Amino acid sequence: MRLSVLAPALALVLDIGVRAAVPPAPQLFPSDTLLVLTVPDWSAARTSMESAPLGRLWSDPVMKPFRDKFEAGFQSNFLASLEKDVGLKSADWMPLLRGQVSLGVVKAAWNPADEDSDPTLVLVADARDQAGELTSRLTEVRSRLTEAKRTLRSEKIRDQEFTVVVIEPPAPETAPEDKAAEPDDEEEKPEPWEICFGQVDSALVVASSTAGLDRIVARLTGGSVPVLGEVPEFQVAETAGQFRESTVFGYLQAPLLLEAMLAGEPAAGGAGGAFGIAPAQLIGALGLDGLRSVSGAARQSDAGLQVGFLAAIPESRRTGVFRLLQFEGKEASPPSFVPVDAAEFQRMRFNGQQLWTGVEAMLKQISPQISAFLMMSVNALGKDRDPNFDFRKMFFGNLGDDWVSYEKAPRGKTLADLQNPPGITLLGAVNAEEMLAAVRALASLLPGGGADVKEREVNGKKILTLTMPVAEGQPARSLEIAASGGYVAFATDFAILEEFLRSADGNARSLRDIPGLAEAAQKVGGMSSGMFGYQNQRESAAGLWEALRTGGLEKVVPGMEGGPVENAAQWLDFSALPPFEQVSKYLGMQVSAGVWDAQGFHLRSFTPPPK
Repeated sequence: MRLSVLAPALALVLDIGVRAAVPPAPQLFPSDTLLVLTVPDWSAARTSMESAPLGRLWSDPVMKPFRDKFEAGFQSNFLASLEKDVGLKSADWMPLLRGQVSLGVVKAAWNPADEDSDPTLVLVADARDQAGELTSRLTEVRSRLTEAKRTLRSEKIRDQEFTVVVIEPPAPETAPEDKAAEPDDEEEKPEPWEICFGQVDSALVVASSTAGLDRIVARLTGGSVPVLGEVPEFQVAETAGQFRESTVFGYLQAPLLLEAMLAGEPAAGGAGGAFGIAPAQLIGALGLDGLRSVSGAARQSDAGLQVGFLAAIPESRRTGVFRLLQFEGKEASPPSFVPVDAAEFQRMRFNGQQLWTGVEAMLKQISPQISAFLMMSVNALGKDRDPNFDFRKMFFGNLGDDWVSYEKAPRGKTLADLQNPPGITLLGAVNAEEMLAAVRALASLLPGGGADVKEREVNGKKILTLTMPVAEGQPARSLEIAASGGYVAFATDFAILEEFLRSADGNARSLRDIPGLAEAAQKVGGMSSGMFGYQNQRESAAGLWEALRTGGLEKVVPGMEGGPVENAAQWLDFSALPPFEQVSKYLGMQVSAGVWDAQGFHLRSFTPPPK
């Protein structure tokens, strides 16, 4: 008797369990997935992002005029065609996104050597308890497509019903003067393409092809196939990136992608490629074949936004650029001379001499001819004035292991101010005065042979001023160069250079002393990994925001005019933005740090809630 009463309830529980069991992306996509991007829990991610500073900025009432214009433009420019071709209205479907939402690129039958071959794009969205509503929506879509007399066909994939829609791309627009011309051959007409969609339990599945789709459907129905989560490289990235606790994460399977791209290419030493260098030879010389994966993950919480990237390259496979880019795990905090009002700061502890030696060796491996030409050009620098001048020794031989760069907020809101904010870059030098002399010789490569290089002294320091080449119609720009404190400084503004030269006085406040910097740095592993960065988002964004608000894209992007600007203005009405002062409260500090370890290169950033 008791069993007969409990049986229906038990069956209901089991049914709910089956419907909720859409596997997470690593267990859903097959092992030959080239790329996957996933939001493990769409509802939780949406709630988290809406409560985050940028989410609150977007929903602020002062943003309504811009937001309304943007959403209407996005609908008409991007979603309208999807509604027309497939019958999907975003307003009807967004409420159904409850669980996982994943986009994958599966290799399947893709062969890059075949122009008619493509990988399969697959979108999987879990409706969870809205599975019945999802079924109703798909039925409506099929009915609309049938009434519109679209080309449809049904296909069974693992006993699951899928609909394939054939989409005819619109014919290219013809200019009036070309309408009388003879029509192009049929071969030149755009090829039709297909969209395949269906439902498996609570999951909506949309794909660009049925190729490889059977394995995803197999996983959705409880079948067993080799999956991405079983790939060792993915497991390394998953652990390092803490994918399971992330709001969103992505993974690129580099070896599989390189293998596919090189299919059909000539072998090393064969013809083809730039400068007669075969792609496989170039990839090997650059060390790209040592890259196992690229992954990233982001997690938004009340504590802030944490983002991490990993380029997985085992130590035994680090050659080419990856060997060159390895920096040492040294102190990378802001030096005392970096002022407290710096809007952006970056420091890396590259060993400059080793870097140049590695570049020489890599170029020689790629192309001895290119390498010989470059070395001949380097060795000739400065010898027109002094036959005994040795640029290679005086510049590269003096490179240290420190690179520092920082910027201040633009001094004004004009286009010229935005394009040329006060900034300075410092190269650590063994002998800074010798390196400065080498830089003076390097200026001879500029138009005019460096004849317009000016020299002067300020407080006993030699200053070189170079007039930099600019595009026609752009304001003149200069570069101020000086040597001091074991660095050679390159500044876009004399005032910031002078501030650096006077920093030895020790009277100015330093960036490293600002409140909250040390605490935020701990979230990215500290400032002693060899690479550290800082950004005052409020200062960095102010000038750009106001330039867009008062002048639009054409004021910020020189030369951008006509059609592109007019099309963008239809839905990006920057004049509708509020004054920056009304939204600056949503922006604060961001810190980042990079480190090399046995897994590869990690880049992490942290953005605490603004204060």
